[in-house]
Amino acid sequence: MSSVAKNPAAKAVPAAKSAEKPVAKRVRRTAEEARRLILDAAEERLARQGPEGLRLQDIARDVGISHPAILHHFESREGLVRALIARTNAQLRDSLLGALGSDAANQDAADHIGHVFEALSDRGTARLLSWLLLTGRATEESDAHNIMGEIVEALQAKREEYAKDRGTPAPEKEDTLFIAMLTANAAFGEAIVGRQLAEAAGLDQDGIKRFRKWFAKVLNDHLEREG
Repeated sequence: MSSVAKNPAAKAVPAAKSAEKPVAKRVRRTAEEARRLILDAAEERLARQGPEGLRLQDIARDVGISHPAILHHFESREGLVRALIARTNAQLRDSLLGALGSDAANQDAADHIGHVFEALSDRGTARLLSWLLLTGRATEESDAHNIMGEIVEALQAKREEYAKDRGTPAPEKEDTLFIAMLTANAAFGEAIVGRQLAEAAGLDQDGIKRFRKWFAKVLNDHLEREG
């Protein structure tokens, strides 16, 4: 009798080897795609956990890369934070200025309010920016403080265009500034504590949507009275 027959376990060795899973191939990504995925993961952790969620090891695990790979793209944790700040500012600017596109003069306040609340509250941008502002990063390392000025200029230009079409006096720029400030404060407030306050008052998600419509109507009424 052969040694294999005497020792049945001898056949199990190659069988076990054949059952092993093949080594997963490393996914090749462009530098731009890798940076985007890392920033996506970092933004999600910041919005969900705050600054303590910015641990490079955790972010690397979320993306499925190594910790040194993040350092390769951003050099350090602070480098990642700076890149995240820059992208957050760009996204916020694009969202709000996009709401004031070429046809915005024919839209009412509800359209603009929807864009603002989506950019600041629904996407968690307000929570992110609040942390950046409270830690001093948004002031020191970004141009976040210039965003409001750009929005006011764009909104004022559209209001003047709309007034000209209607044959009414152009609005005061300070009035436009106050509208922008009120809207931003409302969206920031909702993002940070508004939902908890709404729930405490007995409002559900539909109630929050009704508040947004009511808020837009308040602004519309103001704009119509001015016109």
